[in-house]
Amino acid sequence: MCRGRRDAVVGLALVLLRASAKGLFDEITPAKPRVRSELVLPPPPPPPPALAVAAPLRPIPPSPWPGRGAVVMERGRPAHAKACCLSALLFGALRFAAAAPAESVERLRRFLFPSGAAGGGLAWIRGLVVVVAAVLYAAEAARSSTLRYVSDARDADAVDAFLRGAVDAAPVVAWTAESYHYETTTRGSGDDRRASTRRVVTAVARETWAYGAWRDASGGVDALARAWRRACSVTPSARRALVKIRLRRSLAFDDAATADEYAAALAAFARRHRRRDVHLSLEQDFSFKGWDEDERILGIRRPLGAPGALWSPAGFWAAAGLGLTVPYRLAFERKCAVASLDVAKRVRSAPHVAREADPVI
Repeated sequence: MCRGRRDAVVGLALVLLRASAKGLFDEITPAKPRVRSELVLPPPPPPPPALAVAAPLRPIPPSPWPGRGAVVMERGRPAHAKACCLSALLFGALRFAAAAPAESVERLRRFLFPSGAAGGGLAWIRGLVVVVAAVLYAAEAARSSTLRYVSDARDADAVDAFLRGAVDAAPVVAWTAESYHYETTTRGSGDDRRASTRRVVTAVARETWAYGAWRDASGGVDALARAWRRACSVTPSARRALVKIRLRRSLAFDDAATADEYAAALAAFARRHRRRDVHLSLEQDFSFKGWDEDERILGIRRPLGAPGALWSPAGFWAAAGLGLTVPYRLAFERKCAVASLDVAKRVRSAPHVAREADPVI
């Protein structure tokens, strides 16, 4: 009994000693404060100031001068359909004049002259048919593109010289104002009275536009010379000695400000002439000094020798006189390559600042 009390007293003493020792430790070493771990983000940066949005570039208005040239007027390989039809007509007329029976010729005479006013025999009817067919045949041959090419044949040096002159020539922009009115005149009287209206031009004025500067936009003489020479080598096995060079000229504005200035100058030109008469018509055109107005050149890539004389106006008309214009043209097409060259220029109102890609003019 005494032993159990003693154990209880000892245990209680140990508890009190432990408690006192803990309190003393807490007084000497203060407890560390508990820190809550949190992720602190920096404040977001202020938004950047609004950037000034540049005004969108205005598109350059289209050129008021439409592109012209043989390249848009003729096919690469003409079919010569009119020449075939008129050749057939000519051979048919010759056959009619030589072998048509008298009854057929008489029916034709009555069809052409129902009143019978035309006298004489029937031989002149035969001759008339041949003459009409021959005139139509010759008229078509004179207007053919083949004759235009063989009439302007040039060797390689002459072609390059022409291209150099076309590239170096300054464009000339011209305006033409035509003042006019309409007059109506009456002839006859009663039921035979007829009225006709005609246009009367009273004044014509021309003026050129003074632009600031111009530059070539076709790539230069070297690029054009390479283009028509490259057309000769269609395939390694088929190199053409002749090249049908089709020329085309074009002129455009270099920037929108130039287009605005041009429109204002043209409007001022129209206002100066609009009160001269009732009506006014304006025409805009441009030209290059030394330009080939036919816009067709036959380039000779290498010497042709004696057979080259066939591709000339004399050879063309000799073949046409024998009725062989279609075979001549087909043979000419087989001998030729085709090259289309565009001589382009740009104009601007302010003096042009030369860049690395632009030739200094």
